[in-house]
Amino acid sequence: MEAIQEKELKGIQLDILCDVAAFCEKHGLRYFLAYGTLLGAVRHKGYIPWDDDIDIHMPRPDYEKFLNTYNSKGNSNVAVCNENDPHYRVAFAKVYRKGTIVKEFHFKHDVFGVYIDIFPLDGYAGRKQAHRCGELRRYMHVKNSVFLPQMTFARKLRLAATKFILLPFSLKSLFKAIKKSATECAYDNSVKVYSSYSRCAEKEVFPREIFDNYKMIPFEGKEFRAPIECDVYLSALYGDYMTLPPADKQISHHNSQAYKI
Repeated sequence: MEAIQEKELKGIQLDILCDVAAFCEKHGLRYFLAYGTLLGAVRHKGYIPWDDDIDIHMPRPDYEKFLNTYNSKGNSNVAVCNENDPHYRVAFAKVYRKGTIVKEFHFKHDVFGVYIDIFPLDGYAGRKQAHRCGELRRYMHVKNSVFLPQMTFARKLRLAATKFILLPFSLKSLFKAIKKSATECAYDNSVKVYSSYSRCAEKEVFPREIFDNYKMIPFEGKEFRAPIECDVYLSALYGDYMTLPPADKQISHHNSQAYKI
C-alpha cells in the first residue's frame, strides 16, 4: 500500500465534498458545512491549518434520502452507514473514496477509505432525549476503542471496565437505540434541532430557523452551503470562534493514516 500524504488527502476529501454537494443540489437535498469545516471556511476560507477532515450536516429527511439514493449513481465514491454495511461500526454516515483505506489507530478497523463525515440533524424533544443520544454515542465509542501503548494503566482499567459492562449490548442494538431516540421528534416540526449522533448531543442544540435557509461561502476555492446564521451556530460550539487557540492547542485530534490500495 502507498501512503497518502496530507495534500493529496485533502484533495480527495474536497473532491468528495464537491460531488456530494453537486448531488444534493441536483436532487434538492439540504446540506451544510459543519463543525471545524464551517469554522475553517469562515475564519480561513478553507481547512483550519492544523485540521484534516471535512464534516457536513443534513436534516434527517434529507440524510435518509441521500443514503437511499447516492450510491445508485455509481461512481468512485460510496456512501456508507451501519444500515447498508453490516461491518460499519459508526452511528453516522460517511462518503468514502474507493481504492483507498484509512487506518484509525484509536479504533477497531473499519470498512472505509478517505472520507467526509455526514451528521444528521434531528428534531429536539428535550434535554433528556439529547442526553440519552449522547450517552449511547459514547458507549459506541467505547466499544470501538482499542488499548494503546501510551494509555496510562488507570485509563486502560477504566476502558476495560466499561467494555465489560457493555458486553451484553451489541453495536447493532446501540445503533437502533440511538436512531429511535434521535427521531422522537420530526425535524421539520421542531422549533429546535440538534446533532443527535454527537457525543456532545445535549450541547449541540440550535434554533431550527438557522438551517431554514443557507448562504454560499468559500472553502478551498469552491463555494458550499452554510447555515444562514453561521454566527449562532459557531458561537454555540466555539464561543469566540474568530480568535485562534493557543499554539499548543493548534494540533490535529485525528490519529490515522490513509493509503492507496
